Amino acid sequence: MAIVGSSHGGEISINFTLDHPEMVEQLVLVGAVVGGMPFTPHFLERGDALGKPLEKGDIEGAIVAAAKDKYLTASGSDAARKRMAEILSANPQDLTHPELELPVKPALPRLGEIRIPTMLLVGDADIPDVHAHAGAIEAGVPRARRVVINDAGHLMYLEKPTEFSRIVIEFLENQ
Repeated sequence: MAIVGSSHGGEISINFTLDHPEMVEQLVLVGAVVGGMPFTPHFLERGDALGKPLEKGDIEGAIVAAAKDKYLTASGSDAARKRMAEILSANPQDLTHPELELPVKPALPRLGEIRIPTMLLVGDADIPDVHAHAGAIEAGVPRARRVVINDAGHLMYLEKPTEFSRIVIEFLENQ
């Protein structure tokens, strides 16, 4: 089985792979983070700022803030920003489930246990913390390979869907 996980979903994918190595044959991590590696104050403050409208029940304000975030989509990715806003507007419940957050597992020191082909995708315009996490994952997973998508942020699959799909499919078919 192949697992594709994006952002904190990548963290969950890493944890699943460590917990069930017999089930996972390939791993694709998209703008992923890894448990056990700290975040910078800049990353945490940005996350807090993006969440402020939700604290007031302002879902529309949260969507507007996300659409303006320079790390989610690269400069000039207006169509991707619009698509993200449409998706979030159609599914506002996806923004309001803090009770479903999973506890952080310190997977960073265990990355060497992941022995399967692993692809890391990161947008060149993504927040520096994600690049740092990608570097740590790449260094820790023996068969990891990182690909940086130019002119893309954290949501590269909305910004560059054709390129993203091509890279992931080629990786999955050739491993």
